[in-house]
Amino acid sequence: MTKHVVWGLCALAIAASAAAQDAAPKTHEIKATPETTFYRFLDADAKPVLTINSGDSIRLETATGTPAYFERLGVPKDKIPAELSATFKGADNDGARRDHTLTGPIYVTGAEPGDSIEIRLRAIDLRVPIGGQGIGGNAALAGEFQPRDKIITIDLENKTAEYQPGVVVALTKPFWGSIAVVPPPSVGRITDQRPGPWGANMDNRDLIAGTTLYLPVFVRGALLSIGDGHAAQGEGEVGGSAVETSLKGEIQVVLHKGKTLKLPRAETPTEYMTMGFNEDLDEAVKIATREMLDWIVEMKGIPRDEAYLLASAAMDLRVTQVVDGAKGIHAVIPKSIFRK
Repeated sequence: MTKHVVWGLCALAIAASAAAQDAAPKTHEIKATPETTFYRFLDADAKPVLTINSGDSIRLETATGTPAYFERLGVPKDKIPAELSATFKGADNDGARRDHTLTGPIYVTGAEPGDSIEIRLRAIDLRVPIGGQGIGGNAALAGEFQPRDKIITIDLENKTAEYQPGVVVALTKPFWGSIAVVPPPSVGRITDQRPGPWGANMDNRDLIAGTTLYLPVFVRGALLSIGDGHAAQGEGEVGGSAVETSLKGEIQVVLHKGKTLKLPRAETPTEYMTMGFNEDLDEAVKIATREMLDWIVEMKGIPRDEAYLLASAAMDLRVTQVVDGAKGIHAVIPKSIFRK
């Protein structure tokens, strides 16, 4: 073998090794800063703060609760986490909590309309020792209570919050209320506060660490954003808000080419989950149920009427929330019933 051939083979090996390294999944990080966060909208023209490949992971922070909000409710300045002052530097000093401050958008290389992305929620944790909650005009019993806000002191060590003396709520399953891709350009700029096919303000308390969420893609790159951290929330979110706070966590994003979805789907280690959103809760029930039937037929090849009978025997309906304009129902069915 000549020296030129040897050097040529070495060069090819080096190039192949470099390509393999480039293709290997990477872990990125997004801190919650004024440059990486935005407030309460989804827009196909938004500029991404990070570009990733399928299989990459992101460690990220989300921020909820402006210093002006906490000061308005009597929290001393020295008790307000410095991280929040840094994130909301330059934000309107209107005293709003700004729950829907989102981190992103994240551009997923290769994602195009008609694809879907898989978002593996690997870790979600509390980030600061303070949060807020309120009774709003969107509450289930709106008109029966005066609007008000409450500061929630978070015990980060024990992951609890004491509401009243001797009344303690566990904060062991935090989650992001809003996980969204952007809608089609034809929709224009919209609020993320209303859930839809692109996800957004689903307020689904079951989307905790260990869960996988699937979202359809409507624009090139998908433009994924995450925020609206919840330390705790009951099913229904009847008062209009959860325990709203800043979170941190890690996700992994996987692109599925040509896998078209109509609505968000999810799976936990033990359940399959579909979702329905509508102003009418009965319609949301129908949407979530139809979605589950579709998924069972796709996965298991069961005739649709048989899938419907199975759903009536084994599927549960949960009230996701009743306060976000489009009310939410999610349907769940145990994986354990499918033996093959």
